[in-house]
Amino acid sequence: MFIEAIILGLIIGYIRKGSIENLGYIKIKGTALILLAGIIQGLPFILYRFNIAYEVLKWFTPASLIILLICILMNFSKKGTKFIFVGILLNLIVVLINDMKMPVLFKALKISGLEHMAMPIKMGDAINCMPFENSWGITGYMGKIIPIPEVYPLARVLSLGDIFIAIGIVIFVSKSMKRHYFKRYH
Repeated sequence: MFIEAIILGLIIGYIRKGSIENLGYIKIKGTALILLAGIIQGLPFILYRFNIAYEVLKWFTPASLIILLICILMNFSKKGTKFIFVGILLNLIVVLINDMKMPVLFKALKISGLEHMAMPIKMGDAINCMPFENSWGITGYMGKIIPIPEVYPLARVLSLGDIFIAIGIVIFVSKSMKRHYFKRYH
């Protein structure tokens, strides 16, 4: 969804007579933190194969989300970052309340053509996901419940937080393309 958000932001920026060249002048503070968060988020999938206890692995996802929140706060004045912040915060809240796992609606997996993922989640073999039915209170509705149908080549299931993040990315990219003050740095 985030790649599509970048592409949509580029299209909107272009329609609004923005310049793709302006994206080269964006100053994002904490880019190393974004990389670190990505690595931390991916590590459990590697470490799981080495029989590292779930009690250790479960902290990687919230740690990466907290690092991303810090990075967003460092760039909070930029357009779109408030949406991204809300999205990451929503995902973090859901994960923290649900034993560090994101609830997933199996019906949404089926609509997206991802029903093969249901069994590992159901059996507890998915490191960072849990069945929607096992979520705490209303947090399930903030989990992965929004299907992108399988007719779309990049079908998946999104959370409310993911939607906020995608909206923020679209705004950030499209507004950054329109910024005129970048030109004075040539």
